[in-house]
Amino acid sequence: MKFTFPEGFLFGAASSAVQIEASPCVDGKGVDAWQHYCKVFPERFIDGDPEKGADFYHRYPEDIKLMKELGLKSFRFSIAWSRIYPNDPENINQLGIDYYHKVLDELIKNDIVPLFDLWHCDLPMWVIDRGGVYNPEFIDWYLTYAKTCFKEFGDKVQYWSTVNEPQCNVMAGYAWGNHPPFEKDIRKSLQASHNMIIAHFKTVKLFREMGLKGKIGLVNHFQLAYGATLDEKDQAAAERDMDFYSNWYTDAIFLGRYPESVFAYPYIKDNMPKDYQKDLDENFVKTDFIGINYYGAYRIGYTKNDEMDYEVVKGDPQDAYCFTINPAGIFDIIKYVHERYPGLDVFISENGISRKRPGYPEDPLRPTKQIDTYEEELEDNYRISYMREHLRGIVRAISAGYPVKGYYHWTIMDTTEGMCGGYSISFGLIQVRFDKPEKTRTPKKSYYYYKKVIENGAVE
Repeated sequence: MKFTFPEGFLFGAASSAVQIEASPCVDGKGVDAWQHYCKVFPERFIDGDPEKGADFYHRYPEDIKLMKELGLKSFRFSIAWSRIYPNDPENINQLGIDYYHKVLDELIKNDIVPLFDLWHCDLPMWVIDRGGVYNPEFIDWYLTYAKTCFKEFGDKVQYWSTVNEPQCNVMAGYAWGNHPPFEKDIRKSLQASHNMIIAHFKTVKLFREMGLKGKIGLVNHFQLAYGATLDEKDQAAAERDMDFYSNWYTDAIFLGRYPESVFAYPYIKDNMPKDYQKDLDENFVKTDFIGINYYGAYRIGYTKNDEMDYEVVKGDPQDAYCFTINPAGIFDIIKYVHERYPGLDVFISENGISRKRPGYPEDPLRPTKQIDTYEEELEDNYRISYMREHLRGIVRAISAGYPVKGYYHWTIMDTTEGMCGGYSISFGLIQVRFDKPEKTRTPKKSYYYYKKVIENGAVE
């Protein structure tokens, strides 16, 4: 049986500037948070220094050629804010502008549609030094940066995302302390998140005012939550987990309100920004699409504790990144998102599976199968199985009437995953040998599998 995709479906792959460009100090680029903190806290980044990356910055023609040979219809990438405004919110680095023009021209020459994120993990260090996303001035800095990108690249980029995974870029940095700037302050995290949401609205409004012909949206990590049992307490706990982790940003951005269930927790309700609903009402603007980053689902059980009264129930299979593998859930998350936010185009903006790379010690926190040799890494049948089941689920969702317009495999090539594995884990369709000075590229078996899917417009 074949699962056939509709005409015009965007088969894509994804990565980000900070994870594959490398060359972080050349051509006037400023220091970004990832680059800075991996030297301050190397233990947090697990061999994740972006300076050791794949060097897409210099080798983008070669890498885009591999994308063309794969048959990619679209590439999701990001602009490094610190290449455009390296040291402050006033002075533009023309060499950074020139670089992204060259990348975009190469993509367009090869008939690959760009989907570009304005912000994907690499906040400029000068922003953090001036108070970060918590500072209300962040909104103006972000708008200035966005306006420059729209003016320069707006006729070349068909799809824009304001931010990738705001949970990681904002909440994890200010509430959970596991992303830059490594703070643990719920009040600051809620204010910073609110600033990011208002910045999103103002950016979308600017996009409309400038008359750009493309579409603009938001990419969010949806961590699908199922109740651990059919007990109503477990089911309600799973809904609250979805509301706080996945829906906190998307409800505000697409519905104009924060999810009500989370206000049952005093430490959330009592720390909300002043006049937050007024801000949402005054700035709300419709957005064109939503990107779903889907890596798996979790079983959530009710428990009693001082903050959130639920927890993840352990025991399901995981990959090297600790994502719980659940291909069937991709249909459920598409259904969930469409029904919660009707009228939006939907993209699966990230989806992938990882394994531990050769030459790295076993990690007790990520007890997954170790790949013993680089030759074995190329025979990634597990990734083919993973892709096959998720792609089938997408076709089922499209057949059920859900408006999925594209799929982006994470990632096009091996990269650094920063604070969750660095170069020790592999997501790529293309192997990159970081242990060699030449950083050799070799397509994996999954690359050729995906090539066949794209050629046929169908998955078996």
